[in-house]
Amino acid sequence: MNLRDLEYAIAVARRGSFSAAAEDCNVSQPALSNQIRKLEKELGTDLFLRLSGEVRPTACGLKVTEIARDVLQGAQRIRDTATEYRDPEAVPFNIGLTPTLAPYLTKYFSELFSTLFPDMRVTMIEDLPQNMLQMVEDHTLDVALVARLNHNPTLEFTSIWEEPLFLALRRGHPLEGLSSVTPEDVPVHDFIRLPHSFGYDLEARLPTPGPESRASKKFDLTALRFETICRHICHSDDCTIVSALAAEQFRADNWPMSFIPFEAPGHLRNLGAASRLNCPRKPLLAKIGAYILENPPKGVTPTFGT
Repeated sequence: MNLRDLEYAIAVARRGSFSAAAEDCNVSQPALSNQIRKLEKELGTDLFLRLSGEVRPTACGLKVTEIARDVLQGAQRIRDTATEYRDPEAVPFNIGLTPTLAPYLTKYFSELFSTLFPDMRVTMIEDLPQNMLQMVEDHTLDVALVARLNHNPTLEFTSIWEEPLFLALRRGHPLEGLSSVTPEDVPVHDFIRLPHSFGYDLEARLPTPGPESRASKKFDLTALRFETICRHICHSDDCTIVSALAAEQFRADNWPMSFIPFEAPGHLRNLGAASRLNCPRKPLLAKIGAYILENPPKGVTPTFGT
């Protein structure tokens, strides 16, 4: 039994035809049929029912092809791992970004990867921190960009930058004239708090609006996407929190919003890359960190290597 035999069996199960499977595998139909027969003889049981005009997996064949898919995926992971250690830039790079980061970093990371690794394919995935950290553990992601506060201690954390937190509100809002704000100053009845953490220690002191505090509000917007909430802020008396990255992007896009810095401990979050221990992509992460030190996104303070 070899990997090629397993590929043939999977192709036959998928196509229900020896000739179609042979075409998919770029081999002659007699050669493929012969290898399937040899595999069945080795296993001591039929994998397929040869019917008139149709080939159908037996009960054993269904189980064997299911296992074969896992085996082939594992074999590909072995090849990819070897390639990563031999040439980390030869394998596609998968990076995860949170919904409060992704809209404001896709252009920046597109430029970063185009400069550092022009021939490498990069996939950016947007999800919540806890989901992305699990994907790193499952080898679906190479790294996830998360706040240290949300980090999973079973993974390695590489600090990349710090950024402050702001209270976002519309231009002309009664609080717009404040030079700074404390969590206790945030109006509970106007504050929209997302159900997931941004990764700031200060968030624990922010108000948690309940049904009574927002009783005068007609809509419950807490389940909306972050950027949708920010668009709502532009034409209402509600307010929310935004990171420096988001604030800089909103300013650049001329959104009618004002941003008041928080004056309290925990108003900075340490953002970094969560990766697996001994991950072979570490050389790439080192280059990314060095690039960010020289060309940081606007509004953040690089911390890589400090």
